[in-house]
Amino acid sequence: MRELSIQLNVYPIAKMRQDIYRFIADEFTFSPVPEDSEAGRCYNCNKEITVDLPPADVIRDFSSGKFAIIEFRDTRYRKFSIGDNKIPAIVSISPNLNSATLKIECKMLKSPLQ
Repeated sequence: MRELSIQLNVYPIAKMRQDIYRFIADEFTFSPVPEDSEAGRCYNCNKEITVDLPPADVIRDFSSGKFAIIEFRDTRYRKFSIGDNKIPAIVSISPNLNSATLKIECKMLKSPLQ
């Protein structure tokens, strides 16, 4: 488990309005869970993160899941990514009253924290 920076960068795989979306999150920790499947060992990186309420057009962009790569840093400024071009994460946003929930769904072949 690592304590992470509250700044997240989301890089969409397909063409969207922006090349990069930046979000400010509440403090969170992240710990990928190793799982065994028929395809072998993978790391479950599913996570729901509370972020500041983005503009309405950004919420609309991510109202249905979009393929993307999520980049974040730890407190030592090391970069980590969830998803890649071959196996991207699915990112969606659901608004709340004063914040939003950024939902990440991704299984990776190796831990993103290595």
